[in-house]
Amino acid sequence: MRYVAGMVTRTPSPSADLRPRGGHEIHDDGTLRAWAVGHDSHALRRATSRDGTAQVLLVGDCLATSKEVQDAAEAASRGRWHEVGRLPGSYLGIVRVDRTLRIIGDRAAAVQVYWIAAESRVTWSTSATALAALTGAAPDPVRLLAEITTWGVEPGLTGWFERIDRVPPGAALTLAPDVAPAIQPLPRPAVLTFDTAAEALRHELPLAVGRRALMDRPLSADLSGGVDSSSIACLAAAHADLAAITYTDAAMAGQDDTRYAAEVAAAYPAITRHLVDGRHTGSRHFDRLTDPTRVPITDMPALSVAMLGILEAQLAPAVAAGSRGHLNGWGGDNVLDAFAAPVDRYRSGARAAALRDAGRLARTRRSSALPVLRAVTAAAHGTYPKALVRLADTVLGGPAPQGLPDAADVARWCGRLTAARWLTPAGRTALADLIGARGHSADPTIGPGAHRERLALEATGTEHANFDTLTRTLWDLPLHAPFLDTRVVDICHAVPAWERRRPADFKPLARAALTGLVHAPVLARRTKTSFTGIYDGLRVNAPALRALLTGSALAEAALIDTAAVLASLDRTIHGSPADLVSLHALVAIEVWLLNFPTAFTTWWESAPARETSR
Repeated sequence: MRYVAGMVTRTPSPSADLRPRGGHEIHDDGTLRAWAVGHDSHALRRATSRDGTAQVLLVGDCLATSKEVQDAAEAASRGRWHEVGRLPGSYLGIVRVDRTLRIIGDRAAAVQVYWIAAESRVTWSTSATALAALTGAAPDPVRLLAEITTWGVEPGLTGWFERIDRVPPGAALTLAPDVAPAIQPLPRPAVLTFDTAAEALRHELPLAVGRRALMDRPLSADLSGGVDSSSIACLAAAHADLAAITYTDAAMAGQDDTRYAAEVAAAYPAITRHLVDGRHTGSRHFDRLTDPTRVPITDMPALSVAMLGILEAQLAPAVAAGSRGHLNGWGGDNVLDAFAAPVDRYRSGARAAALRDAGRLARTRRSSALPVLRAVTAAAHGTYPKALVRLADTVLGGPAPQGLPDAADVARWCGRLTAARWLTPAGRTALADLIGARGHSADPTIGPGAHRERLALEATGTEHANFDTLTRTLWDLPLHAPFLDTRVVDICHAVPAWERRRPADFKPLARAALTGLVHAPVLARRTKTSFTGIYDGLRVNAPALRALLTGSALAEAALIDTAAVLASLDRTIHGSPADLVSLHALVAIEVWLLNFPTAFTTWWESAPARETSR
């Protein structure tokens, strides 16, 4: 895996003479020692302020110029340390101002920070699994359980492992002498008007794509024909020749995507388009899971493991072309679109507009308007902590939901999925306890729309990091998602959700920002392809999935009922959508638990007392 780890010494300790196995030391100032694993030399940037009071270290896909890095160091010396986390790209930021050290991931959770504190030192890493191997921490089965049976439950500060803390995206781990480690939120960007954000995005997204295109040659990209990947491909083609890949299958063959992708390729001479048809390659969802022990380890459960067969076929032209960087449109839905948020709009003071939004949503979903309106007005006077308390009570005593969420779901912070019927009595009790504990620290000011938007963004960023690990491990192909860069996210999310999501329109922010830079017909699209080919993969690979789920680790822990899970699998194979999301997540979890490397020596080794930082 590609990650960064470090130790901050509080008192001298011989146990500090450890390093990540295969790690290259990137910093040692007597207090902080840091190592990078799997990073090339160009992935490290550093600067010191002119007065010497601030030092900046950046690791990962930072796209900043040398001047921009230096300016960040100067800003930190004047108290604006948070600007280190808002440079172009996706990276880990480390900033020291005098004797205070801050460690910052990105806003989208593609780069996260985890940490453990002992009397003599604080050890941190962008890999939770590396810290788990160091401490012997086990995956938290109840945290995993929440992923498959509920939605909207805050991950909190504990992450995926017992006794390992997590820095929430948008915050920094702050370490100073004689002070306990603390989580310090970064300032939130000011609210922007739609037009101001469009102008800023028109500058920032081409910069995020263009600098990557100039750094990585040869270059490849997804070109699905949708707004997101097509926009990225068009922007990249302005700077470099591009191997662009369109994937289709029997379910997508009659959709609009392939036609739009062909039009984009025809309009840009720099694009060489490769059409990969799953009907010819024989690739399906859930391929390559007959022997799940051969799946590469990721830092947390990866939904992408269900796509390994498709990804192998889809990325084959990029690999054959020798691509050193593959661009995609991940995150476009998170930043260009938005969750419907009538409760948030109501709470902002625009009550009449919020109720109109709710009524329109009910009509769109062919639901009665009255229940939706009542739910919105009730939630406007509620809070997320109270919603978690209610959810915990329902998990313990309520009947499991039988179908997909109704239209009034738009007014809720959290809820149960139909897979809640898999829970055993012990599973219900453990899950209710977890949800109740989350309620004690949940933000009472956040609205349902903003809460769900943040969790969805973090889920996308986390999964993209998993996806990148898989493609680097299997095909030596790095992935890039410019829409997930912190600066792009901050610009788009500074626009209220109800401005980004407009009635009878689709991603108007993309059209406002990118007209003239991207193939115009793509920006005018009003359709989005539904991906139903997953059912074909379920049917073909059902024996492998039954074998995996029959040996479920969560079932062995008495948290879920294997018979109920297998019954859901049978229903889903025959086209029922109710449990599809939960089954997909459970498969990812079981593959991850099966492959979880626990050996200390897999991750850590003795380090010389002092290495030479380069």
